Amino acid sequence: MIHLSRYGVDFKIDMQHDPELEHFWRNIYNTWESDTYESILPHLSKDKIFIDIGAWQGPISLIAQKYSKQCICFEPDPIAYEILVKNIKLNEFTNIIAINAAVSSERELYIGNDVLGNGCSSYLKSENFIKCSTISFSELLTQFHLNETNISVIKIDIEGYECKLLQDPVLKNINVCKHISLHSNFFTNKEEYFNNLKIFFGSDYLFSDNKFESIFINKI
Repeated sequence: MIHLSRYGVDFKIDMQHDPELEHFWRNIYNTWESDTYESILPHLSKDKIFIDIGAWQGPISLIAQKYSKQCICFEPDPIAYEILVKNIKLNEFTNIIAINAAVSSERELYIGNDVLGNGCSSYLKSENFIKCSTISFSELLTQFHLNETNISVIKIDIEGYECKLLQDPVLKNINVCKHISLHSNFFTNKEEYFNNLKIFFGSDYLFSDNKFESIFINKI
């Protein structure tokens, strides 16, 4: 177990005797994705819900819970989900809901990776494919009684699947803040990837081909 503190939150992480995981939390996490936190945190509200799509082991939601009424986390990778649940219980954070599912309009979705649980499981990976449960964005809103008035931010970090999820018209049209991580590096045909994103962002949006890029959309 490791004790950490970031952005005003003290919390603990369950290590599970994983050297790579321990290295991340001890040596990388302190400066990891600072731009993501700095984009998301100012828009959270104690009166609203934060939605974490692709929650991994909880690095964003373990912080966001302090500044939110509730965090609803979706993580389809069963290994990452198991650790996420352990981290929530370890810290006794009662306002985080973790769901072992992908947000997708597809009823059959497979994800894989050479090592499940390490944060890079993707529908594009060719190793260790597993079928995961799915919930559509529309179903998500209905199940948790959510709408534009009670959501603060939707965070999407789903290892390439964003090019499909962002085509969902319900997600596109809901007028709330969104933080979206892009993964063009996963794709051989980057032109096709960016063209799919333009359905969401619009044809005039200029994309970067950086290895990792995130986009924050403040609600209009």
